[in-house]
Amino acid sequence: MSSSKTISTPSGIVTTDNNERVIPATRRADGTLRKERRVRPGFVPQEDIARYKNPWVEETKPPPPPPKPKTKAQIKNEKRKLKKKEEQKKENNLESINNENKQVVEEDSLDQLKNKISEMSVNESNESPSASITIKQLENTTKKIKVLEKKIRQMERIKEKQARGEALKLEEEEKLSKLEQIQEELKRLKQGDGE
Repeated sequence: MSSSKTISTPSGIVTTDNNERVIPATRRADGTLRKERRVRPGFVPQEDIARYKNPWVEETKPPPPPPKPKTKAQIKNEKRKLKKKEEQKKENNLESINNENKQVVEEDSLDQLKNKISEMSVNESNESPSASITIKQLENTTKKIKVLEKKIRQMERIKEKQARGEALKLEEEEKLSKLEQIQEELKRLKQGDGE
């Protein structure tokens, strides 16, 4: 109907360049298109009528009451929320650092495994299992590497907990005692001495 639209009102009525007022075409939820509709001259929808505000009444309105002082419980709850947010930020920072370290370690271990695969011939048959690495063996070593890396991450969290001064459970202390052994096993698997 019209070429270009310029002025829009709160109700959505648009006045075009040739002073024609229309409700623009819109798309329904099912994807069909509503046609553009012309608005009769002189028609003003309810949304476009400015509401009268008496300036005297506005001046005589009482100011809003001052905020009530907070109770002890409210103050305590706010402190708890702030502390919780800080702990979450710390955890997120630690997780992001752990994720970055994990990505670097995974990239290294994946590169090493790819190099091993390219250097050695992969043998799925039973011709000479001692001379070459099978796909199942590679999968097993990668699974073991992932499991050991996960255990090390858990132990690092336990160390952080211990550094904060929190009491450790018996299982956590046992895990910490095995940390060096697990790290050695992980190094051995990554170097290719596995199984």
